[in-house]
Amino acid sequence: MPKLKKKSKQIQPSRLLLFGFSAIILVGTLLLCLPFSSRNGQFSSFIDCLFTATSATCVTGITVYDTFNYFSPIGQGIILVLIQVGGLGFLTLVTFINLILGKKLGWSTVKLAASDLTDNALETSPKRLFYEIVLYSFALEFVGAAVLAFVFVPDFGGLGIFISIFMSISAFCNAGFDLLTVVPGAVGVSNYTDNPLVMITLMLLIVLGGLGFIVWQNIRHFNKTKRLLLHTKVVLLMTAFLIVLGGSLVFISEFNNPATIGNMPLGEKILTSVFVSVSSRTAGFPCFDLNNMMPFTKVIITVLMFIGAAPASTAGGVKVTTVAMIICTVISVLKGREDTYMLGHRIKRDVVYKTFTVIILSIALVAISFTGIIMTGEGMSLQKTIFEVVSGFSTTGYSLGASLEMNVLGKLIMVITMLAGRVGPVTLMTSLIIRNRNTDKNKILPEGNILVG
Repeated sequence: MPKLKKKSKQIQPSRLLLFGFSAIILVGTLLLCLPFSSRNGQFSSFIDCLFTATSATCVTGITVYDTFNYFSPIGQGIILVLIQVGGLGFLTLVTFINLILGKKLGWSTVKLAASDLTDNALETSPKRLFYEIVLYSFALEFVGAAVLAFVFVPDFGGLGIFISIFMSISAFCNAGFDLLTVVPGAVGVSNYTDNPLVMITLMLLIVLGGLGFIVWQNIRHFNKTKRLLLHTKVVLLMTAFLIVLGGSLVFISEFNNPATIGNMPLGEKILTSVFVSVSSRTAGFPCFDLNNMMPFTKVIITVLMFIGAAPASTAGGVKVTTVAMIICTVISVLKGREDTYMLGHRIKRDVVYKTFTVIILSIALVAISFTGIIMTGEGMSLQKTIFEVVSGFSTTGYSLGASLEMNVLGKLIMVITMLAGRVGPVTLMTSLIIRNRNTDKNKILPEGNILVG
C-alpha cells in the first residue's frame, strides 16, 4: 500500500519575515565586529555593532559610531548591503533570486513574498511585480548616484564615486546613513543645503522610495489601465499634503533661529525646510544639529516620523494610509455613517479594524520602549528619549544623541524597537502569537452592546 506523503508544515509568513530580518542582522553584526570592518583594525563592541546592523537592516539610520570615520571601506560596504537588503525587503530579494536562478515560483512562495509587500499584491502579476521592484530600485539608485557624482566627485575625487552610490542607496531606501563626515564638523547634508542638485536629488529618491512599489506599478501601467487605485490616490495626496504642511511649519518655526536656518538666504531656507519635512518621513538626513531646533519643530518632526510614508515601501512609520483611514473613519462617525467612506469608496470593515490595531500597537510599542529606556537608564532626558524611540520605531534615524547616552539594556530595547518598526507591529505580534486552528467561525453568539465615548 503506497504511503501518503505527509504535508510539510508551512512556516507562518510573519515569522519567516521576522526570522529573515533577524538572521540578516546577526550576520551583519558578526561581520561588523571583525577587525577588517573598523579603521583601527580592532574588534568592535558586539552591542554597538548589533545596534548598527539593526539600524542599517531596518533602514533606520540612528548611529552610535560615525559611519565614515569609524568603519573601514569594507565595514561601510557591509552597512550598504544591509541597507539594500533591508530596504527592498527580505522576502522580495529571496523571490527575485529564485526567479533569476530559474526556480519555479510556487503559489505558496508568491503568497509569502507578497505578504511582505501588501495584502493586495496578488491582484497583480506576482512575477512581474518582483522583477519590477528590484530592477526599478536598482535603476533609480543608479540614476541618483550618477547625478550626485557630478557634485561629490569634484569635491572628493575617486572617493566621491562611492559616496554617491552610498548616499543614493541610503536615500532611496530611506535609511539616513551618510558618509559626509569625511568633512570634519559636517552634520549630515549641512554643507550642501545651498546646492539644489544634491538636495532635490536626495528628496526625489526619498519620496520615490517612500511611495511604495504598488504605487510605482500602478503609475507605470496607467496608460494601459487608465485607472489609479484608491491606494495610489491616498498615498499621493497624503504625501503631498504632509510635505507641504511639514515644510511650512518648519519654515515658520525655524525662520529666525540662527542655529538652524535663520542665517540662510530665503531660497535656501525654503529648500532646507522642505528637505527636513521630506526627510522626517522616514529618511533621517539632518541638515543641522537637531538639538538646536525650536521645541515646536521637534514636536512637528516627531509627529511626521510617527506617520512615516506608504505601505509596501522602503520607509517605516504607521503609514500615511493608516492616518488617512483614521481621519476618514472619524469623519464618517461624526456624519452618522455606519461605514467608513474615502474618496467615493466604502472601506471594508476588516481594513478599519486593522487600521486601529496598527495605531494601538504602535503607540503601545513606543510607550513600552520609552518607559523601559527611562527606567533602565540614569539621567536620560525625557524629550530626547521619546524623540529617539519614535525615530527608531518609524525607522527614520533622526537623533538628538540619546542613543549615545544609553546603556546596554537601553540599546537592546532600541534594537527591538527598530526591528518591530521595520517588520510592523502587527506582523511582530502575529509572529509571536500561536494561532489556534480550531476557529469559532461556526459558533452563533448573542449580539452585545456597550456604551462608548
